[in-house]
Amino acid sequence: MSVNGQKALVTGGSRGIGFEICKILLENGCEVIALSKNLENLTKAKLLLPHLIIFQADLEAPSQIEDISEYVSNKWGYLDTLINNAGISPKQGNELSIQPDEVFLRTIETNLTAPYLATKRLLPYLLQSKDPRIINIGSSMGIISPNLSGIYSVSKAALHALTIAFANELRGKVAINLLCPGWVKTNMAPNAPGNPRSSAEAVLSLLGKDKSFTGHILRGKSVYQ
Repeated sequence: MSVNGQKALVTGGSRGIGFEICKILLENGCEVIALSKNLENLTKAKLLLPHLIIFQADLEAPSQIEDISEYVSNKWGYLDTLINNAGISPKQGNELSIQPDEVFLRTIETNLTAPYLATKRLLPYLLQSKDPRIINIGSSMGIISPNLSGIYSVSKAALHALTIAFANELRGKVAINLLCPGWVKTNMAPNAPGNPRSSAEAVLSLLGKDKSFTGHILRGKSVYQ
C-alpha cells in the first residue's frame, strides 16, 4: 500500500518517534495531523515540517479525544491511519510497590486508556477508509517475560494485549498491529543508542503490508508474535 494521498493522525507527533513518523509519512505524500498537549512542541514541529497539521489536545482528558474525533470528521470525513504513539514513563521512578497511586493511574491513562479511547472514537472514520490501519507504539519492555517489571512495562504490556484484542475484534475491517521500537533516543531516553528514524521506517514498512496482516507485535521489522 502506498500512503500517497492517505490521511493519518499521529498522537505524540510533535517530537521523538512521533515526529519522525509524521516526517516520513509527509515525505511519502500523506496528509498528517500531529497531536500533542504541548503547543510549544507542536509549533516547533510545524516550523520544521510546514505541511504538518497540528492539533493541541490532552489525551488524558476523554472530552478532548472527542474534540479530535470532531476535528477529523470536519476536516476529512474519514481517516486511513491512526498511529497511537503518545506515551509517558514515570519521572518519579518505576517501582510498582512504592510509587504513589496517581503515578500508576496516570501512566495507565496515557499509555493504555488514551489509545483505547482514540481507537474507539476514531473507528467510525477509519471504517470509511478503503484500507484502514492502526499502529500502536509499544515497547520491548512490555513483552511478557520473567523479567517484566515496573509501571511502564505493565502499561505497555496492557497496550500489547489491547492491540491483539482489537485486531481480533476488527479482523477483516481494520488492520491493527503494534511496533516495539527498542531503546531509541528520545526525550524519555536521551542516552539511548537507537535512531527514531529507523522506527519511522518500520512504521512505513508495516503500512505497506497486506491488510490481512493484523494482530502482530513487531520488534523493529521482525515479527515477535
